[in-house]
Amino acid sequence: MTELIFLVVLLAGGMAVVAVANSLVRVIIGAEVAIMAGIWGAAFSGDLSLVAVAAVVGVAETVLMVAALYRLAKEGYV
Repeated sequence: MTELIFLVVLLAGGMAVVAVANSLVRVIIGAEVAIMAGIWGAAFSGDLSLVAVAAVVGVAETVLMVAALYRLAKEGYV
């Protein structure tokens, strides 16, 4: 039960950071916390293939968000 509470708190914390973010960097940090909650939840379920998929999705999401932030900074929006 403690693990489930920790998972919900981690996911809610990531979404709260995204909701109150003042900059795009904080949005990326909040999204990373939410992705970390998903990976941790997959690991908690005990399914190794689900952990691998969650990790790959987390890496792809990080690359895309950083690339988007770089492009917005290059165009002068950040």
